[in-house]
Amino acid sequence: MERTRIRYAVEGYVAVVTLDGPQKLNAVTQESIDDLFDVLETLDREDAVRAVVVTGAGRAFCAGTDLTSGFSLPAGGSPVTGEGVPADVGARVVLRIFRMNKPVIGAINGPAIGFGASLVLPMDIRICSSAGSFGYVFVRRGIVAESCSSWFLPRVVGIATATEWMMSGRIVGADEALRRGLVHETAAPEALLPRAMQIAADIAANGAPVSVAMTRRLLWRMLGASHPVEAHRYESRALVATLALPDVDEALAAFREKRPPRFGASVSENDLPSAWWPRDQPDL
Repeated sequence: MERTRIRYAVEGYVAVVTLDGPQKLNAVTQESIDDLFDVLETLDREDAVRAVVVTGAGRAFCAGTDLTSGFSLPAGGSPVTGEGVPADVGARVVLRIFRMNKPVIGAINGPAIGFGASLVLPMDIRICSSAGSFGYVFVRRGIVAESCSSWFLPRVVGIATATEWMMSGRIVGADEALRRGLVHETAAPEALLPRAMQIAADIAANGAPVSVAMTRRLLWRMLGASHPVEAHRYESRALVATLALPDVDEALAAFREKRPPRFGASVSENDLPSAWWPRDQPDL
């Protein structure tokens, strides 16, 4: 499906979303951010899609915000009180990835700078090309961390690394990103997308969609838990909810019969038990 600088295609259970503005290194505009948000909304509602891979066209993943006309971003209101301050537009997409019911895998094919570097943080698995790099360059542009990166980055790489990367705004290569835990593995450029698709297809084929969605939610939400008993409480609820679904019987039958499972429960509102999950903030 074609959109403004965004396209996607579905192969089996896996959707590949491509940032498609290679002439400007896939830099984003307000329009392309809105389109990316809409694509994620569509894919999250589509039960035939069980995993999402995000990559970039050409030699870059995403060079950040398109600065052709400067920082053409919403401004105004009172920074002191917060009254009337417009929402950071990039956070809409980052928070939408955070709320996804499907695993999201980043196939970072080249430089990921600014918003591009923030965009990868809520993804569940990040595979980086050996030609990839990352830059949390906000201080070098005279602004601050955006798209929720001040929350995500310390949780992914630790506060010491996050502080140094953000304070310096320097470019981080693929090897350092791997050592620091920002990416799970690196691959040769030509092997990157096949590797990401392999991981996505494995999750999609072997994991019950509702179980994957609930596990994803538990892992992210429990990062902010103050005590392991919180995990115990929500895991107990999630266990009861999933045990009530037919996927448990199917998993056992597939195991006994030594065949791939055919899971039937979906992440639609009817099957995904979400009503008891706390909502910290309204959606952007």
